[in-house]
Amino acid sequence: MRLGLLLAGFALIGCAELQQRPSPPPPELSTGGDPVRGGAEALVLAFADGGRALAGRPGEMALAVARLEYMTEALGSDPRLAPVPEAVRFQMVAARRESRGALGMAESVPPPRAVNALLATRRALAAGDEPAARAAIAAVVSPSGLPPLGRLADMGGLPQAAIATALLRDEVQRLDLERGWRAGPLPSESPFAGISTVGLGGNTDR
Repeated sequence: MRLGLLLAGFALIGCAELQQRPSPPPPELSTGGDPVRGGAEALVLAFADGGRALAGRPGEMALAVARLEYMTEALGSDPRLAPVPEAVRFQMVAARRESRGALGMAESVPPPRAVNALLATRRALAAGDEPAARAAIAAVVSPSGLPPLGRLADMGGLPQAAIATALLRDEVQRLDLERGWRAGPLPSESPFAGISTVGLGGNTDR
């Protein structure tokens, strides 16, 4: 009897957690509206040509790669995004692997850490503090080959990112049209479990 009550309590807790309003993305990834739809559109704009339009703009490339990391992680962790087809998730993971390879970032780097480092790099570049930018990006990339900021300035083209982000945008639009979101309308905020908001206007720990 006690076991049954305990399990029922766990189930109620689980349901309450799913109903809680999820944490928003870092402010720098905000698109001024829904982060999934807006994020998907922003990714298409950034990577439609494989990111070549961002050549020579390391700060903007850092933002685009951070958004790719964020969206890929959200697709794998947010149960409300479960209707997005597995094939699209696979393509997004492949795009993340491609961008990490071009940047010199190991697969073992946790996505929240990657996002924080990339956004810190962008902030430092926007402030004209190149030493701080080098230090921020060096925390997540290997020291061999081109300097990390040089890699951000010339990623060499990311065709997989172009494919994956277009597929994601198209699937989000299709699910909207077909009302395919199982739990009703797509939530207005998307969670990213474990991401630090230190320096982004929050006060959570790493």
